[in-house]
Amino acid sequence: MAPARILIVEDDRVVARDIAQQLMRCGHTVAGSVASGEEAIAVAARAPLDLVLMDVRLEGELDGIDTARRLRETYSLPIVFLTAYADEETVRRATVTEPFGYVLKPFEDQQLRTVVEMALYKHGAERRLRESEQRYAVTLASIGDGVIATDCESRITLINPVAEALTGWSREEAAGQPLAKILVLIDEDTNTPLGDMGTAVLRNRAPVDLPAKTRLVGRHGREVPVETRGTPIVDDVGQVVGVVLAIRDVTETRRAAQAEILRETNERVGAAMRGSNVGVWELELSGENERDWVLRCWNVREWLGYGEHAGAPSFGRFMEIVHPDDRIRFGETFRSQCRGGGALEIEHRLLHRDGSYRWVLTRGTPRGQSGVASARLSGTLIDITELKRAEQALRASEERFRGTFENAAVGIAHCGSDGRFLRVNQRYCEIVGYTRDALLKMTFRDVTDESYLPASVSRFGLLFEKKIPHYAEDKLLVRGDGTRVWVNVCVAMQWEPGERIYHTIAVLQDISERKTLEATVRIARDEAEAANKAKDQFLANISHELRTPLNGILGYAQILRRDDGLNPRQKSHVSVIEQSGTHLLTLINDLLEFARMGAGRIELQPGDVLLAPFLEMLAEMVGVRAREKGLTQTCVIASCMPGVIRVDEKRLRQVLLNLLSNAVKFTDEGEVTFAVGQVSPGMLRFEVRDTGVGITADQIERVFRPFEQAGDTERRSAGVGLGLSISQHLVRLMGSEIHVESEHGRGSRFWFDLAVPDQGERAQAADDADCTRREDIDSVAVEPSAPFDGHCPDMPSGVVSSFGDGERALDASMPFSSAPGDPGTPALLAVPSQENMEILHRLALRGQMRDVIRHADSVLESDERYQAFVRRVRRLAENFESRELLVFIERHMNGREPA
Repeated sequence: MAPARILIVEDDRVVARDIAQQLMRCGHTVAGSVASGEEAIAVAARAPLDLVLMDVRLEGELDGIDTARRLRETYSLPIVFLTAYADEETVRRATVTEPFGYVLKPFEDQQLRTVVEMALYKHGAERRLRESEQRYAVTLASIGDGVIATDCESRITLINPVAEALTGWSREEAAGQPLAKILVLIDEDTNTPLGDMGTAVLRNRAPVDLPAKTRLVGRHGREVPVETRGTPIVDDVGQVVGVVLAIRDVTETRRAAQAEILRETNERVGAAMRGSNVGVWELELSGENERDWVLRCWNVREWLGYGEHAGAPSFGRFMEIVHPDDRIRFGETFRSQCRGGGALEIEHRLLHRDGSYRWVLTRGTPRGQSGVASARLSGTLIDITELKRAEQALRASEERFRGTFENAAVGIAHCGSDGRFLRVNQRYCEIVGYTRDALLKMTFRDVTDESYLPASVSRFGLLFEKKIPHYAEDKLLVRGDGTRVWVNVCVAMQWEPGERIYHTIAVLQDISERKTLEATVRIARDEAEAANKAKDQFLANISHELRTPLNGILGYAQILRRDDGLNPRQKSHVSVIEQSGTHLLTLINDLLEFARMGAGRIELQPGDVLLAPFLEMLAEMVGVRAREKGLTQTCVIASCMPGVIRVDEKRLRQVLLNLLSNAVKFTDEGEVTFAVGQVSPGMLRFEVRDTGVGITADQIERVFRPFEQAGDTERRSAGVGLGLSISQHLVRLMGSEIHVESEHGRGSRFWFDLAVPDQGERAQAADDADCTRREDIDSVAVEPSAPFDGHCPDMPSGVVSSFGDGERALDASMPFSSAPGDPGTPALLAVPSQENMEILHRLALRGQMRDVIRHADSVLESDERYQAFVRRVRRLAENFESRELLVFIERHMNGREPA
């Protein structure tokens, strides 16, 4: 669990200080320590807190319980009561504040750690639950169907806005009401109520659909056709605890179906009329009496449905099929021809034999002079029924377009090539703060802020030049009152088919709220970055201040552990001090490294590294830990390895030490194997195997995640789960990847391949000098020069040196002075004088690593013979490996080689 900011509210300063120390040992941050409820509320108002440890008895007017209630109500902070009072009244009052824990004094670190972590976990779970409920409510409010939920008694527990609109009941009014009272459904076929749908679902314990034709009757009598489906709500144990109903308004769906029916009818009528919609007529004007006029028609009677042989009707009979509303106008048009009229043209309606009227366009010209008995008119009858329908559809479409244009939720404007407004809707006027008449006298340039005008004019020109099809931009507009408004504008070109006339279509949306939010987010991001920098500075400053005293504690704990005057119990207590200090130092190092890794400030610094001494040092450092557990440790190094490799020595050592330390930590018996070989020219494989507890398949995917650990609880408690995550990050920086194979209960295998540049003559010289040096803690094997396959072959009997216990393993960690294959004794490095050795030993005991490094450097300046010894001392001191440093110095003090 990540460190938390915790406020201590305790009137006893000594107790408060002890609690603060316990929290810091648990890895948490103490945000403050106050003695009164008023001070606690003030601290909570100033800085963010994760948890409050609250004593019941406090200074001031507010006691701990009242203070906890206010903090909970105002800041939603989790409270843990720490008190020596557990009487019934105190517990009852404290329970009202919903505390996250209640611990009686005195208490242990582990008890406090457990209560704090449980409180933080519970608080986080409650927060996630609130967020989930909010998302659930937003989802219900945003869907287009009505949703109603009930309990197991068919009483309403939830109703979304769509359902409110359909039923006419608000959420507050509907809550707790019977479903049958709120949701009134009618079967349209029988016009009978459908009853309580919720009860039907609860009874059947299965989804229920209502008839296709269902009508919902709202609270105020409004009726809406709907489709409704009810589904049972089932809990985790399979019990039906309620019903959820989905209600969909199908008004538009039905209208669309009816419109489709009408359209299909029109198509059938058109098909029947096609090819016969033009007729020819001739009218003989015999006097002024209309009944004496003779009318002859061709292809008119047929498309009117009267048949080809219906006879030649008189004009009077023809007038009978003219629509009554058109007869006067139609007759006057023809009578005017008797008075010398010219060509005629009239639209009117004719009665079809099926009883319908058809729109026709009648045109005619005279054939003779008016007033003459033989005067005639001839012309055509054109069925324009479809044309009239098209006109009506066009008018309807125009009305729909105008309605869409005027009622759109966004601003819409049409502009000519000069940028002048041709049309604007009401929403556009509202956004820019001008009237429609005022805008039609302006151009878009007049309402654009000067700072955005050049870019807008440029894009507008490109659009008319057909270089871009459309564009979008965010910009400031100047409103009529002089204020500015942020808008998003999408502009496209509208070309009229076959015409030179064109205009642009601009869709405008007010984004002022979005811009305000972006500014808020930007400020929050800057503040977060500043806080992150402050955190990094704090970590950098405190790292040394924490590690230096810890190393002093570790050093003196080791001195005490060696004191023969201590009894076993005292030695056990000293061992606890040493283990706790080592654990805390490891946590500090891992957290600091993880922080640097997260900030991206880790950079590799490759240099030339002597491979044999480098591996020897690793064997020494891990050998101390392996000795304590009595493990058999094997190092397998292939022959003809390069003497010098170019890597970042510090980072490679950090990775390998982590893998080896994990292998030792998770192995109780058996062996740990460290293998190094070549998989191809210029490519080395580093591999660590153990016979420990292993990793389960589901844990393998998580072992490289930060704060994730595998293994049993006891071993996981020895760290925070950052070692493998940091190691994987470092290996990836080196251009490789750590791989893992493991079988639970049988052990694990970790390896990675590392490309190492060839160092030429320096590598050859190092090979010549170190070709006989292959050292390990429990066994050393020199393998053939074949490519390394990642598995240890059988060891030749003449090149393996094996030790059965940890004591001899420590001696074997030093390089052998004899040739490979011969019995040899560990060789000691050249060391400085006894006085200098005692100074180094004393500084190491105190944990003064900087002083150790400075003194070692001064020794090296006086004599180059101590280079190997000083190099190892520096490595151990730089990594704050106090135990390994003391073992290394003491071994050379006890068996020192004369300088």
